[in-house]
Amino acid sequence: MFRGILRVLKDLPLPGCENMARDEALLSVGKVPTLRFFSWDRPTLSLGKHQKEDELDFSFLERAGIPLVRRPTGGRAILHGDEVTFSFFLPRGEVPHPHRLLYDIVREVLRKAFADLGLKVDSSVSGVSFLGSPACFSLALPHEVAVLGKKVAGIAQARTIRGNLFEGSIPFSIDRLSFASCFREKERIYRELEERSAGLRELRADLTREELMERMVIRFGELFEGVHFGTWEKEELLRAQELLGEKYVPSSHHPGQ
Repeated sequence: MFRGILRVLKDLPLPGCENMARDEALLSVGKVPTLRFFSWDRPTLSLGKHQKEDELDFSFLERAGIPLVRRPTGGRAILHGDEVTFSFFLPRGEVPHPHRLLYDIVREVLRKAFADLGLKVDSSVSGVSFLGSPACFSLALPHEVAVLGKKVAGIAQARTIRGNLFEGSIPFSIDRLSFASCFREKERIYRELEERSAGLRELRADLTREELMERMVIRFGELFEGVHFGTWEKEELLRAQELLGEKYVPSSHHPGQ
């Protein structure tokens, strides 16, 4: 479907600000299709690019030592922790489809990867009743992934003249109490998370991150002419460091804008 070879990157755990700087560096100076797996050095709350902060409980974030960062993609807040987090970058020359169709392509890749692991993705999702929630996993939108009516993967996208960047969060377990406590309306959001979200180990207790990442590499790789496990280019890392100083300054109170 796409030309070229898919580069796969696997990063060691990093602070949230560095993770987001690296993702934005892909979107800024990346030249090749890239699937990146990464994780967090501590539980971290990320906000969508345009999400307001007025529903957050900053006193809880400070007490709990939970850093706050803003993603280059859209969507709603996620408390990252026990999960597989990924980004998928397509340079503009590799993007022949409208961005809505690209969402469908990414969702189909995840559907196949989950099916390989014995998890049947719902054919459709609906989270209309929770559209006002600030928490990503309170609702599943049509381009996202649910199993047995519960959201298991959040996906967001950013587009520039250089290409398209997807970011995805696939929880293995969800600390619903801590997640809900990040917001002012804790009780409501806790109920939403209980009703509408699931970690993968709630559905398949023996599933490992390595199994999921392996199937994702295979299924994303089917979109390309081949796959190779690569490394960051020097230009990309330099750009990430610039972004880290310019906008992703480590802070527990003010995410990068």
